[in-house]
Amino acid sequence: MRDPGASGGGRDRERGATGLEYGGMIAAAALVVAAVWFGIMYGDLGKHTTNAVCRVFMGENCEDTASSVQTALEKALGGDYVALGDSFASGEGAGDYHDGTNYDNRDDWNPGNWGDDSHNRCRRSGSAYAEQTFSAFDFEGGFTAAYCSGATQGDLHNPNDKNDNEEAQLNSLNDDTSLVTMSIGGNDLGFSKVLTDCVLNGGGGVAWTDGCQAKWNDELDQRIEDLKPELVALYTEIRERAPNARVIIMGYPRLFNDPPSQELNNMLFNEDQIWMNGKADALNAMLREAAREAGVEFIDPTQAFLGHGVGAPDGEQWINDLDWGGPGLSVTDPGSFHPNAQGHDAMAALLQEQLRNPRYP
Repeated sequence: MRDPGASGGGRDRERGATGLEYGGMIAAAALVVAAVWFGIMYGDLGKHTTNAVCRVFMGENCEDTASSVQTALEKALGGDYVALGDSFASGEGAGDYHDGTNYDNRDDWNPGNWGDDSHNRCRRSGSAYAEQTFSAFDFEGGFTAAYCSGATQGDLHNPNDKNDNEEAQLNSLNDDTSLVTMSIGGNDLGFSKVLTDCVLNGGGGVAWTDGCQAKWNDELDQRIEDLKPELVALYTEIRERAPNARVIIMGYPRLFNDPPSQELNNMLFNEDQIWMNGKADALNAMLREAAREAGVEFIDPTQAFLGHGVGAPDGEQWINDLDWGGPGLSVTDPGSFHPNAQGHDAMAALLQEQLRNPRYP
């Protein structure tokens, strides 16, 4: 007679072996998927990882498999580069402005121009971090500088009514877009208005005036909180309009050196300079979280700009001082408290490193 126990044990062993085989297949598949994802995210290192995993499971015929993995950099360079945003993106304060983006006939008192109110002060600089980055790589497509000084979220969705011939920035996005970069949010929060108010009404060491912190702190905190869901929605819309693109958000540097400058031309209390730096930190923290929720990339320039804010030694300052007397009837030049050409060099370096070696919020 056959031994029932022996027969059952054999079936158990077969089932166990089959289970191990299935488990091994699942583990192998998971490892291959992970390797492919790693290759996409981490460039050449990822390609080597993918190739190694392939050799374990598929033998020596793996070069085509590894080389077919598109790196994050290759994805970014595979089409058109569209740069969106405000003055920190356009290069306001860096000089070298392109023709047609730095004029306002409303301020021209020449009788020959009377009645001509054409104007465009988007101030797109050839030194802007996005333009530098486009020049540094070999993109398969072209470059669109849609950013404009003074832009808010509304200018991304609607034609810019503050400057001539400026379409809604988001209209530049499509399926051929492979890279989108953007700095936005500062104007929505009203940082420029706060700075102007601090300079005109709260600076210069006048003891009887209230500092900026007492006047603006709670309101700015609320504005930062309210802005976050709007930016999450904006970032998500950008991904939908440019489904094949990497989307990278550039944060804002601190404006002032630490310790603060005592120079009178800064026209700000030391405590207000420290407070404004803190608000920049709070804004960047919110931008990082919004980027994380929307699944886009984020760059925080804070560390790179340490020691290079307003009040830094000559030659090491990457943020412009206050400059009185702007265009037209402006009290201050709009390039005040904005990154200069050296500052945009630094942001370009950060962006190019992010393109090569992505880090996610």
